Parts: sequence; C-alpha cells; structure tokens
Amino acid sequence: MDDQSQTKTCPLCAEIIKAAAKVCPFCRAAQSQFSLLREQLSIVVPPLLFLTLLGFVCYLVFPEHLGSSGRNFTRHREDLRVVRTSLERLMKKTDFSLAGYVTNTGTYPWRVRELELRLLDPKGNLVDVRHSSISEPFVVPAGAEGAFRVALGEMVFTNSSIIHQVRVQEASDGNLPAKPE
Repeated sequence: MDDQSQTKTCPLCAEIIKAAAKVCPFCRAAQSQFSLLREQLSIVVPPLLFLTLLGFVCYLVFPEHLGSSGRNFTRHREDLRVVRTSLERLMKKTDFSLAGYVTNTGTYPWRVRELELRLLDPKGNLVDVRHSSISEPFVVPAGAEGAFRVALGEMVFTNSSIIHQVRVQEASDGNLPAKPE
C-alpha cells in the first residue's frame, strides 16, 4: 500500500509513474498540474488566433459588406454634398422650409433620410442646429443629384444676416429596399 501512494498516473499517456517524477519516462511529458491544460491550450489557441486574425483582415478588406443593413454611411458622409440650398418662408411668417439638391460624388447610391441645418451668425459662430427627417426618403445614385424640400417648422430669426449650412445627417444603402418607418 505504501508503494501505491508513491505512484501516480501520467495524465498524457496513462502509464503509472513515481509520484515525484517531474517528467514521464514513457512519453516525456512534463508532470506539473498545468501540463495537460497547457497541451490542450496549445491545440485550441492557435486556430482561434488564426480565425480572429482572418476576421480582422476581412473587416479591413471588406468593411462595407459586413452588416445586414448594408454599407456604413459614416465612412461616406463626404460623398453626399448638399448644394444650392434656400430657406423659404411659408404662409405663416415664422414657418420655414428648406429646399436644395444633394449631389452624390461617391460610387455607391444612398437613400437620404435626414438633413442637418446649421445656422451661423456673420462671424461663423453657431446659432442653432436643426435636424429634419425626410418624410419620403429618396435615393441619390452615384454621380447624380436629387432635389429635396423639407418643412422646418417654426423658427425665429433676430438677425437677418444668418448664414445656413446643410449636410446629410443620416442615409442608408440605396441598393437595399426602403424600410417602412
């Protein structure tokens, strides 16, 4: 019985070896408490690292085609330029609408959903920002332009020399079907 307590089983080759052995004489495996775990991790970790690296490379090479919602607009915001805009007063003196054109200088079509209107004083200081959702989003094909008119609602100007800047705030992939809102 004293002989049994002085032995142990090698976790790798299952041979009975002395309890004090640091290396199995049969399979040459190190006999520490983490040796089996280390061997198993050495089998699992390299494929996981490879898959992670492959996923990262795919993200860098094909960033546009990863989501079910299509292309990511934030990377292409500068492709859509809002030009020839005008603020127009409606029947009620405090109600305004914004009209203009969106020009697509990029290579992908975009469905324009929301515009941002920035009002600046003559020195270029920001006075107000308005976000206007487009009631019927429209697609601007690559290399083309589309016209828009949106109601801004009530606005009060205390300075007649207000400057306005407009940009596309939100757009989605124009190749995908329009989602009902």
